[in-house]
Amino acid sequence: MSYTKPLPDIAEPVMAPFWSAARQHRLSIQRCPSCHAYRWPPLPSCPECLDVSSQWIDIPAEGVIWSYVVYHRAFHPGFEDDIPYVVGVIELESGVRIEGAIVDRPGDVEVGKRVIALFDDVTPEVTLLKWQLVVPD
Repeated sequence: MSYTKPLPDIAEPVMAPFWSAARQHRLSIQRCPSCHAYRWPPLPSCPECLDVSSQWIDIPAEGVIWSYVVYHRAFHPGFEDDIPYVVGVIELESGVRIEGAIVDRPGDVEVGKRVIALFDDVTPEVTLLKWQLVVPD
């Protein structure tokens, strides 16, 4: 069965390192080598100091739900079977906020709950970053 949802452009130059790391099940984000500010989304230059260089660093693939929305309507036909589904903004330890699907049931999702990355190999070339709730021991 083929994947029917929209796919990212994994060859786009600014985002390509992120998608390459995701393919290896690593969470990597940009950091400015001059002022050490983290950048998300990735940009060709640092918004803090305007340095045009960047480095990609691996960071812990966990955080807390900062915000979320539950979709009750599919805005693309590929998502019709997933209704209702959750998309969240996850705040990482670095302070960066990154968005993604949360795979848990909508009723279990709450602001402040801890999540961990789930790397979903949706095609042989593309791995999507999703999030799942951390269940306390």
